[in-house]
Amino acid sequence: MLVKEYENARTFLADYEAVLLENEAVSQLILYNANQKLDASESEEGLFGAVLEEDKTFLLFCNTAPHNLIVHLVMRENIAQASVALADFLSNSHIIISGINARLDVCQNFMEQYKKLVNCSFVEKLGMDIMEIRKVNDIKPVEGVQRLALPEEAKLIADWMIQFQMEALTSEMDYEAALNKAKKLIDENKIYLYENMEQKVVTMAVASRKLVHGMAITYVFTPEEYRGKGYAAANMYYLSKELLEDGFEFCTLFVDKKNPLSNRAYEKVGYKILEDNYEYMVIPAEI
Repeated sequence: MLVKEYENARTFLADYEAVLLENEAVSQLILYNANQKLDASESEEGLFGAVLEEDKTFLLFCNTAPHNLIVHLVMRENIAQASVALADFLSNSHIIISGINARLDVCQNFMEQYKKLVNCSFVEKLGMDIMEIRKVNDIKPVEGVQRLALPEEAKLIADWMIQFQMEALTSEMDYEAALNKAKKLIDENKIYLYENMEQKVVTMAVASRKLVHGMAITYVFTPEEYRGKGYAAANMYYLSKELLEDGFEFCTLFVDKKNPLSNRAYEKVGYKILEDNYEYMVIPAEI
C-alpha cells in the first residue's frame, strides 16, 4: 500500500469530498477540518492524505494542529495493512501527532505499529458512538418548554460547559474561555434550553457545527438533580425536529460509550448508532 499526501485541503477535497459525503456523519471531522483549511496559509494548511492500493482507497486522514490525527475508514477490508502503512508513513516522514481519532480497530492497528517506530505510548481519552437522526420518532416528550438561551444566562451555560467537559471529555475548560464561548453561542442562537413545568432550566444542547448537509449537536448536558426524567431526550426531540424541518438532512452527535442511558434516550427520539470513534493521546517517552 502507498500513502498519497496532498498539497492542501483544496486538492484533497477535489479528489475525496464526494467519498466523504457518502457517510457524512461519520467523516464529519475530516470534512469540517478540510473546509476550515480551504483558505489557510501554507504554514497553517496541515496534512491531508489517503492510503491506497491500485485503484482502491482504504483510509483518508488529516493532521491539523492542534487537533489529533483523524482517520476515516473508506473500505472495511485490509484495515490492519492500511493502518500499518499510515503509521509507517508518518514515522518515516517525521510527522508529529498529538493523538488519534478513528474507529477502534483502526486505532489499535495504527498504535501497535506506531509504537514500534516511535518511542511513545498511547492512553485512551474517549470512547464514543457517532449517532445520526434523519426522522424523529412519534413520541410524547416529557412536558416542558424549549427555548433559546438568553444573554443573562451566559454564566450558567459556562458552568454547564465546564461540567460537561469534565464529565464527557475528561478535561477542564478554562472558565474565561467557557464564558466567552457561551456568550458567542448565545449571540449566534445556537444554545437550546429546556424548562420543566416549574419553569426551571433543566438541560441544554448546542447546535454547534454546520456540516455540508447536516448539523452536529454537542454540549448535551443535564445537571445531576434533573437526570433520568427525560428532559435531555425532550430537548433533543424538539431541536432535531426543528433542524430537520429547517432543511438539514440529518443531525448527528457523539455520545460517550460509558453513558448507555443517553444512547437509549436518543434512540427513542430516533437516533441510530453508525460507528464508534475512539480518541487516544500520545504520551512521549521520557528521555
